[in-house]
Amino acid sequence: MDYEASRRLRLTRRHFWGIIVRTGGYTLAALVCAAWVGHLADDWLFAVRIGLVTGAVTAVGIIAIPYIEYYADNLPERRLGVFGVALVFWGFALQSFQYWVSILDIAVR
Repeated sequence: MDYEASRRLRLTRRHFWGIIVRTGGYTLAALVCAAWVGHLADDWLFAVRIGLVTGAVTAVGIIAIPYIEYYADNLPERRLGVFGVALVFWGFALQSFQYWVSILDIAVR
């Protein structure tokens, strides 16, 4: 494995080839699925779009997640606890959103 939590962003040769292989694999898989479904206007455009989005998200993840993990590992305990409590409250707020829309009779399109 070529992974470690680090203080700086990094992209190794192995990471780069992983991004390329994943992009090509998802493009090929999307092309096969588009051909199997058969009712898309442009199979190639769909497949290339799926592959490029998957490759871009993979690249951002591979480059940024080790930095985020390093930051989270070195966060003081109290600050990490406050962040956790904030996430719980945010989750409660998002979960209750559907009920507030219903109670306040807000039109949803």
